[in-house]
Amino acid sequence: MVASLLSPLAPWLALAAVVAVSIALVNRRFALLAALCFVAAATGAARGATSPLVQLPPGLGGQTVVVTGSVDDDPVDRKGARRLTVRLDHMLTSVGEIPSALRIEVTTYGTTPVHYGDLVLLSGELQAPPRFDQFDYRAFLAEQGIAGVMPSARLVRVTSHAGDPLHAMLFGLRHAVIGAVDRALPEPQAALLLGVVFGYRAALPRRLEQQMIASGLIHIVVISGLKVSLLARLVHQAIGRLSPGAAPLIAVGAMVAYALLAGASAAALRAAAMGVVVVVAGRLRRDSHVFVSLALTGAIMLGLKPGLAHDVSFQLSFAGTAGIAAMTDGIAARLGWMPAILRDPFAATIAAEAATWPLMLANFHQLSLVAPAANALVLPLLPAIMVLGGGGALLAGWPFLQAAGAIASWFRLVVETSGSLPLAAVVTPYFPPRWLAAAAILNGGALAGVKLRQFFWQRKAWAGLAAAGLIAVALLLVRPDGRVHVYALDVGTGSAVLVRTPNGHQVLIDAGPDPDRFAQSIGQVLPPTARAIDWWLITGGRRTDIGAGAAVLKRFHVGAIVIADPDPWTASLRNLVQQAQDAGVAVTAAEGPIAIDGATLSVASDGRSWLIDADRARVAVISPQTTWTSLAADVNGAIFVSGGPAEWQGPGQGLSVIQVAATSRDGLPGRAVLLALSGAPLYRTDRLGTVELVMQAGRVRSRSE
Repeated sequence: MVASLLSPLAPWLALAAVVAVSIALVNRRFALLAALCFVAAATGAARGATSPLVQLPPGLGGQTVVVTGSVDDDPVDRKGARRLTVRLDHMLTSVGEIPSALRIEVTTYGTTPVHYGDLVLLSGELQAPPRFDQFDYRAFLAEQGIAGVMPSARLVRVTSHAGDPLHAMLFGLRHAVIGAVDRALPEPQAALLLGVVFGYRAALPRRLEQQMIASGLIHIVVISGLKVSLLARLVHQAIGRLSPGAAPLIAVGAMVAYALLAGASAAALRAAAMGVVVVVAGRLRRDSHVFVSLALTGAIMLGLKPGLAHDVSFQLSFAGTAGIAAMTDGIAARLGWMPAILRDPFAATIAAEAATWPLMLANFHQLSLVAPAANALVLPLLPAIMVLGGGGALLAGWPFLQAAGAIASWFRLVVETSGSLPLAAVVTPYFPPRWLAAAAILNGGALAGVKLRQFFWQRKAWAGLAAAGLIAVALLLVRPDGRVHVYALDVGTGSAVLVRTPNGHQVLIDAGPDPDRFAQSIGQVLPPTARAIDWWLITGGRRTDIGAGAAVLKRFHVGAIVIADPDPWTASLRNLVQQAQDAGVAVTAAEGPIAIDGATLSVASDGRSWLIDADRARVAVISPQTTWTSLAADVNGAIFVSGGPAEWQGPGQGLSVIQVAATSRDGLPGRAVLLALSGAPLYRTDRLGTVELVMQAGRVRSRSE
């Protein structure tokens, strides 16, 4: 986990060595154990550090290519688009035809049928998978071995071809199950039943899925340990009456088959592996301990595929299981007044949320407040819908599916009612990685203290650990990271750039056209307590520049406004200046560079664009009215505001960001501009949301790299 998630690795290995030596010196009885633990940690770190990266080769990102390959997974149809996973065999690029074994995700449109195993010829722009504000899609695809995406690809030719027989059989069975459920039930009950019983979420309506997240019930449409253990228990009890000796082996086979049918995701494989460990322990007449089994399963899965460390479902699955095992009984004991059928799922949900809330806030930016009550109303019926829905789908039993559909209707009622409540979830648009680290220290320390309270007699040791933990949390929550961050805000086709200095000072360039879009994007990059803008630089008086100006004055205390518009002031700009002066904000004209806390902003040679200099790196914020046609050699990165200029010759250098709406009426950015910027990383706010750049040690990099 450390080798995959934290960099550099050497300090963490040094810390592990210091801890091991300290334990050995304090108590020599534990010297051998400490040495073995350090060897295990070093072995795991070596495995993580040497695992191959799943990514596009340098120079391929942004190129328009022609590829051939085979469809490597079951195609997914949704809203008129078809998503294909293709394993390439050849690729035609600007330098010629080359062999390739990459896996890519392709989105095509049209009615041409495509099936698993088919050979395809495609053309389109090959891109690195994006990293969104609330979801690391690149890590999600990398866990599946997918290195790139080709959105809006052109499907040139399809040739029927048989794929791997095992996968073809599993996909055929899945299609038969989906067809049986779709014929028996209306939507969205059919989609909900498929998600609950088989973990198939492709057909879930988007609104219903969002309500499931808000109500804390999204876990019921993924394959979890609860479902796998339920299946194993049902199979074991049914077979055990006829053949007690064969029942465990058949239960293991059922768990593995269920995980494969569900798509062999990390959560499904983890749940099946945990179940197998428990069954094997029973056959060997050994006790099964949840935390030992969990650690063993995690070690094996990470050893086979270290990239799972980046998988959010993997992290949530293990944290939730540990929380349920550690705290459910204690919480349930304090809820004796509740009926047992409601008490157990209520307590388990509280335990799971207590263990996973940092991950939920960091990855999904919301934490459900109604989850315990919603789960108490749903989970008692989970065994019934599993038996009725699974049996009815596999055996084409219409009466069973109708009964399962009635339960799915109840699930839908609970989801829509609880997920639509005004305070269903706590929303935190801003939750940076250092806050996640602080929350993990705080949460992990609290949970460890609860489980190890019998050792509280060693008060000095616990007091020292608690003090160190609180100091680390305070530093992570409050102290800036000492670097200059530049944010190209996702405000549509407009101009809005935020500069945050090493000590937390802020400079805003323009504000964009839409107050709502500005408020949403600024809330994702600044903590709720950040209510001050030291300098507000206004480079133009058009709506694309200051349409959200009133929202800036309403939300922030602005230290000073600098007007740098070379054109005559518009009525909108004059009105905004009047509002600012009425609020006591000083307004001046640009008369030279603006220097603040190690960062300097200065007007460029075209008189319209601005340069940001910090730590020997330079970023240019380029106006669409610029007279430039290429970047100067000393510019490490560029932000093209308002969709970019009409003409650009390039070549692409450093990295480029284009602020543009998803459906630009003007057709921006122009195709010629995109071609001129090829050859270097290109980020678009209409595809990635707000793009964060970090200036450090003479270079500029994107946080999505």
